[in-house]
Amino acid sequence: MSGGYILDHTAVRSLAHGSVYLAARIHVSTRSAQPLYVPGVCLAQGLTETVIGEVRQRIEEAFAAPSFVFRPLDELSCWAVAQIAGDRDVDIATAHAAHVGLTTGLPVLTRSGSAYRKIDSSIVTESLP
Repeated sequence: MSGGYILDHTAVRSLAHGSVYLAARIHVSTRSAQPLYVPGVCLAQGLTETVIGEVRQRIEEAFAAPSFVFRPLDELSCWAVAQIAGDRDVDIATAHAAHVGLTTGLPVLTRSGSAYRKIDSSIVTESLP
């Protein structure tokens, strides 16, 4: 069993759209005290890929679960995320999730596993159904 997971922007979007898999993951993570990390840039990007007015209540209810840990993009992280994005030619949201994955060793829940393999083969991903 994993010590937690990271939700990238594709996972945030899936959650916003009512993913049954992610609802179950939240339930299991809450019951087993597993953290679900959400990098701030991934939250913002995932929400921009939705109609916020239609998904706001669902997202707010999901994020009320005690398992969520939000990781802001502070000044120190900005340098690392910018370097990942520039060096590996990926978007900032993917770079932020990759940075959290590299620093925690936790798997990234995503629909874009190949983007993370392009960054660093040590980043573990779990594909969303």
